[in-house]
Amino acid sequence: MLRALLYLRLTSFKNWLIARARRLRQPKYLIGAVVGCAYFYFFFFRSFSQSAGPRVPRAMTPEALQAMEAAQASLPVDWLPATTALGSLALLVFICFMWVVPAQRAALGFTEAEIAFLFPAPIPRRGLVHFRLLSAQFRSLVGAAVMMLFSNRWTIIGGNVATHAIGWWFIFSALNLHFSGASFTLTRLTDLGLGAWRRRAYLLGTIATVFVATGLRLPAEIAMPALGAGVELQPAIDWMVTLTQTAPLSWLLVPFKLVIGPFLAVDARHFLFALGPALLVVTLHYLWVVRSAVAFEDASVDYAQKRGARIAAWRSGERRPGTLPTKARTAPFLLASHGRPELAFLWKNLLSTWPYFNLRVFLGCAVVIVCSSLWLNTQPEWRPLLPGVGIMALVFGAYALITGPQFARQDIRSDLAHADTLKTFPLAGWQIVLGELLTPVVILTAVLWLTLLAIGFTFYPVSAGLAWLTLPVRITVGLGLAVIAPALVALQLLVPNAAALLFPGWFQASRMRGGGPEVIGQRMIFFFAQLLTMLLTLVPPVGLAALVIFILQWLVGPVAAVLVATVVVLVVLLGEAWCGLWLLGERFEKLDLSTDLKS
Repeated sequence: MLRALLYLRLTSFKNWLIARARRLRQPKYLIGAVVGCAYFYFFFFRSFSQSAGPRVPRAMTPEALQAMEAAQASLPVDWLPATTALGSLALLVFICFMWVVPAQRAALGFTEAEIAFLFPAPIPRRGLVHFRLLSAQFRSLVGAAVMMLFSNRWTIIGGNVATHAIGWWFIFSALNLHFSGASFTLTRLTDLGLGAWRRRAYLLGTIATVFVATGLRLPAEIAMPALGAGVELQPAIDWMVTLTQTAPLSWLLVPFKLVIGPFLAVDARHFLFALGPALLVVTLHYLWVVRSAVAFEDASVDYAQKRGARIAAWRSGERRPGTLPTKARTAPFLLASHGRPELAFLWKNLLSTWPYFNLRVFLGCAVVIVCSSLWLNTQPEWRPLLPGVGIMALVFGAYALITGPQFARQDIRSDLAHADTLKTFPLAGWQIVLGELLTPVVILTAVLWLTLLAIGFTFYPVSAGLAWLTLPVRITVGLGLAVIAPALVALQLLVPNAAALLFPGWFQASRMRGGGPEVIGQRMIFFFAQLLTMLLTLVPPVGLAALVIFILQWLVGPVAAVLVATVVVLVVLLGEAWCGLWLLGERFEKLDLSTDLKS
């Protein structure tokens, strides 16, 4: 029976590869595949020849050792205790989530086709478990190969391409097996009368007790470093390593350290010694899953239905599956019977977003940011951390501005399949496009306003070179950026919506979950096209703003100069946004999906 299931899995994988290869006959997939393969080659595979061997030389001359000591360089073996401690603690957190979060019965991830084919077949329950575990190993291999591409560039660990790939496979296999075993065990405990909250309380209480007991047994000379301006990295690392090497926490972390052993091996000898213990942990997990299997058929059927609904929702451009029952939600605002028709699109699309995208959550986050920043500013030992928080908020704001339009899709992209219905509305094309854009503009603008609020309350000049950045200038700059944020977000959103309207066939393909290099290449093409377009559209307003500030700061002062530059930038951005909106409206009126999707 196992041979038949293995044949089924291998044949399915072969057919998947053939289907992917046949798609390359279409230019939209072929060009994407070329770009995706080029990306993987230049960023990953080209460096494999340089890192194929072990990173730690077997012997070093005294001159090389002296040079490394003079440069304060560290070998991967020097970082081994710290990386082992950090990796084992990270796995402990993942395992805790597996035992704390689940509140439903155990279900194995069968697809609807597998349920229809395998469940009525004369296959025992243990055979189905074996088939599911075998399928999980294929996913673990793919995940290990992907993570190997990234970890091979990490210089603080040793090993090579092969040890990293095998090491990641051990980690993913252990996590997958533990998740299945935990699901079966929790189902058994639930049948015995142990509720979810009691189970969570017992588990979290046990973990907290272990950490407290370990902290009490730490040596007196090892103390947790105090936070502040004078915090040093090395004492913090030493404290973490000592914590993970002290009982009883060290006993709890033994399986995790064994699992990550092959991945963190610095050379071939250490890797071979780490293989046996890691394989033992994975084998014990496998035996645990097989022997603890409970009835999972009904829960698996329900899981397959929800999975199919999620995939259908993703392919239609939505984030939430509309076929699943949802709780009733209050309207985001009162929709009047008359007024601007674009507001109806805003009202409709806000209802399709996550429930926490509302004014109450936004105001609550603003209050938390202000209160926590003011409190930190009154604490001398914590106040030096504020500039770092401001820099993190600045990085997050830039990331949200650049990549946010790829995630906030409650616009024409989500309703592209219903374009024929939208065109029957008695509205101009630009009105429909504007109405569809309002929801992601509101959401991303709110996120940017929160980041600007965090930056304004945490960032302050710490060097003499920034003395000109006074409080009035910072307030003026912050308010100016808040004013132009909606127009800037609208420009960002015009680019992916233009891609969806101009190349609907490409957009439908790039919206698929997962995929091979062709889908990754298509997404990269759209992303770089958006980035290039935004750089070109920002050149005129930024150039004019710099010229206005340079001229007026000597005449009316920096604050007034920033205000005038803000108005100039806002006018230019609104003009560009209006031109793009009108062009997209014209394209939407001429859109014919039945013709465009064939190209």
